[in-house]
Amino acid sequence: MRESGTRVFSLAGMTAALTSGLALAYLRETSLDVRAAVVLDPAGAMLAGDAAISGRARALLATAPSGAVVADAGLLLARTPDGGAIALLAGDFALLPLLEHDLAQAAAALVTVSADLPRT
Repeated sequence: MRESGTRVFSLAGMTAALTSGLALAYLRETSLDVRAAVVLDPAGAMLAGDAAISGRARALLATAPSGAVVADAGLLLARTPDGGAIALLAGDFALLPLLEHDLAQAAAALVTVSADLPRT
């Protein structure tokens, strides 16, 4: 344990945003009954997650407005600030208002363009 008032130094630094993998892990940990999840970059390419829902997520991404969580037959999608998206397939036991909130929070903190990530 360090003493109070001492400084902390990290060579790797802190990331200001979630990576694709961390965003998916966050959603699976905090949300009930997430069957599948995927992260797409602004062009629609899959960065992480389940390939089985990537096609449906791409189609929904093309019509999704910025800043809103959209739903289509159990598939929820939220756009990231850089134009990408995170989508998930909710099961029957999911609490949809809570899941939409968690998805919006993860999308707001997600960086899908690698140039925006800090270099270590």
